[in-house]
Amino acid sequence: MAQAEVEQNTPASEEVALEGNTYEIIRNRLNGFGKQLRERLEKLNQLRKDVFGSIETVLLSTERITTDHNCIPRDLVAVGDTFLFGYNVQFGLKTETKLSDVFSVYQFENHQFQQQSLDLIADEQFQRDFKEVYRYYKSAVFSKFFLNGPHLYMTFQVGKNLADVKSFKWLIDGDKLTYLDNRSDHEVRYPSQHEFEWKRTHRDLHQEGQHPHIAIEDRVFVETVGGDLTIKIEDNTASGEGIYSEPVNDPDQVLDDAEIYYATVGNIIVLKIRPYQEENFRYIVYNEKIQQARRIDAVEHACVLLPDDHGLIFSNGYYLQTGEHKTFEHQLQGMIFEKRLPAPNGEDYLYVFYNQQTGVYVLLRYNLIKQQVETPVICHGATFFHAGEMVCFR
Repeated sequence: MAQAEVEQNTPASEEVALEGNTYEIIRNRLNGFGKQLRERLEKLNQLRKDVFGSIETVLLSTERITTDHNCIPRDLVAVGDTFLFGYNVQFGLKTETKLSDVFSVYQFENHQFQQQSLDLIADEQFQRDFKEVYRYYKSAVFSKFFLNGPHLYMTFQVGKNLADVKSFKWLIDGDKLTYLDNRSDHEVRYPSQHEFEWKRTHRDLHQEGQHPHIAIEDRVFVETVGGDLTIKIEDNTASGEGIYSEPVNDPDQVLDDAEIYYATVGNIIVLKIRPYQEENFRYIVYNEKIQQARRIDAVEHACVLLPDDHGLIFSNGYYLQTGEHKTFEHQLQGMIFEKRLPAPNGEDYLYVFYNQQTGVYVLLRYNLIKQQVETPVICHGATFFHAGEMVCFR
């Protein structure tokens, strides 16, 4: 009997060994094909860079600028091959603020800066308007340079409110500036901070039951009852379970108490939720493709679209339609979107975010091919020259 059992088991062992060898052969072939594909993609990517002139961001040099007085730097802007530097100086008992106490002009050559005279902005009418600002507004401080087409605006905060500004308008003509007026405050406007439309939920979307929820386009279901905020992916009011939940302050609220908005961007649904009697909204990004929800509060201040419907970008990270995302831990709050700068190669985009209170900038560069954002550049001002050099300072 023992001999018969051995003879019966032998074919099975051989079959297992054969299957194992077949699996190894297929796996090795697939690994080889994968390696070849990666090598061909690398070659193709290098050819693309050679054709379209992709340039990596590298540090060319570091320079130090010394002003006549200790100052708080606020911003800078390029005009031709020179740049204008703006700052604020506290003099205490000094009664008059001069142009040189707020602005300096530097020549940019061979990656070095040489201080120049203030002839670039030595317009008589501008100097009179400049003196009037400091005469009539005792708390006036220089805020930032603002570019809009061929025009440059020098903005000053003249009150406690960030919206209390006074602006001087210039026309940029090559490497020269022509002063226009001081009546263009209304032209200094930031773009839309959310490039999508918020929609508020209403009673027709309510689904009653043991665990009621609000249906958002029948793609995701939201509720703030029972002590927590819950995101569900099933239209099932018999269960309170979901893919995401977090506690709320008032556990006794009903479905109608919460204030809920949403916006759809392809696979992504952005949720803006304020539970009952809470001061702040919570911002959650849900991806229908991978059925994942993440809380991203940076969306509150600014959230704009990436090119070609790739996804969303905000001041401390990005979120793609594929579900890939990244958040940078720079701890900066209250950043608003200022502008988007496309590179001539058609694949790089620079997103500029700005804090109106502190003057801090966050620069995020997104690459259309890699679908990634490089490490943020955090600075107190940045400007660009025609050859592609970027000057930023801290």
